[in-house]
Amino acid sequence: MSLPIKFSITPIGDGCHVLNERDRTVAIVTSQGYIDWLLRGPATPGPLLHGIRKETHLSYVLGLKLLLHMPHLSDARMTGFQARIGDDGRTATLTGEAVSADGRFASTTSATIHVNPVTEWYEWDLTTVLQCRADQPVELSWIEYNNIYPAGCGRCMLFAPEKKYHSTLMVDSAQRVWEFPHQHTMHYGRKIPALTFARGSLAGFFGEQDGSPVCIVHESDLEPDWAICDMYYDLHCGARTAGPIVPGEEVKWRYTIKYLTPAESRPFIEAARPVPVTDADREQHLAPRLELGLNHMDEPILIDRMDDASCFRPAPPGRVWDRDVGHKRKGSLRLTNAEPQETVWSAVPPTQIPASTEFTLAALAKTENVEGRGLYLRVRYHTFVWYPTPHVEWVKTLCSRAVTGTSDGWVRLVVPKLEVPEEHFDYLLWIDVVLEGKGRGWLTDIDVDLVHVRSPVHAES
Repeated sequence: MSLPIKFSITPIGDGCHVLNERDRTVAIVTSQGYIDWLLRGPATPGPLLHGIRKETHLSYVLGLKLLLHMPHLSDARMTGFQARIGDDGRTATLTGEAVSADGRFASTTSATIHVNPVTEWYEWDLTTVLQCRADQPVELSWIEYNNIYPAGCGRCMLFAPEKKYHSTLMVDSAQRVWEFPHQHTMHYGRKIPALTFARGSLAGFFGEQDGSPVCIVHESDLEPDWAICDMYYDLHCGARTAGPIVPGEEVKWRYTIKYLTPAESRPFIEAARPVPVTDADREQHLAPRLELGLNHMDEPILIDRMDDASCFRPAPPGRVWDRDVGHKRKGSLRLTNAEPQETVWSAVPPTQIPASTEFTLAALAKTENVEGRGLYLRVRYHTFVWYPTPHVEWVKTLCSRAVTGTSDGWVRLVVPKLEVPEEHFDYLLWIDVVLEGKGRGWLTDIDVDLVHVRSPVHAES
């Protein structure tokens, strides 16, 4: 490091701040208590930011997201924020306070950034304290004290060519390393409770060539635990409770969030054992996959390895994966309405869509005695906004023409082209097959196409 570390903290309006190190912005701190950690170390180049385009949320992370409030208090806004520079500028401490809407809980999280003298990368040392302010014991089975998510991790199928991470690794109380491959169908919540964790447990994201973001638990008043979202793969840092939280009780966690170097990551990757997947798991999660390109509805989603595809979850008798009927191959989605109604079969999870792109969707459909509006394809284009209250903003809905009656073989459906401008950097798509009315329809050969009209920009401007 050619120059001494010199952190500074600057407000940028609307309750947001930037954490700078000389002439570069290391992290953004939003009014919601989200830290978006942008730069790994003093040698990492980066701009000096004077504002933000939009507050950080799961569909919009530029670096690595961590929190200054407890996700357990998800219904609360931040009630206080403090920043302090220490050690002649070599450290910066950010402190966030929050209270739940019902007033029963309060939390304080302090995060101190400094440079690791060995790796010469930044790392964060955090302490979170939960206080029970209720007037009687509160039953809780699980408490989440932080939530970590790196950009480029779980943006889903349209970002698959840019995938950076392939799995989440966890170290249990016996120092065994477990691998949870990134896929969107089987929720890991059914597998993690069989494991036990202890002080010193580590969990994080692995697969990126130049390092692995991890959380290391140094101290926990309750049994440490982890959870993983099956859409974004964000890492839920939590604890298992042994009983009710009593009035006045405080629960404390002390932990570090950092990047392991490739050399530090390698032993964990080599020691990792896959989370057990049974034949019953595969049968329960048998569903046709949807990914970029032409989908004949004859290939299943994968649950035992990395797979960024979405899938159509069957729900008989209305939504059936028909493996006998297809166009050139045997495979289709079969929707049946015995009475007039709307049946929607959505590809899950919804996928984020890159900015500065053009998206097209087409398929082949066949109908039998369909009355009403008919069978059609639909795309719902949306984003998340914090204000005035956190909500999803539905921007545009595009539909193909509908097929009714009994079709003469397979009919091509095309959804109007969706143009995603550069300023739509955090938007998502629901892709739906809809049967509106009565009758039966099949859909196959779903063609998903994405064209970049200019190179996508992922840096903050």
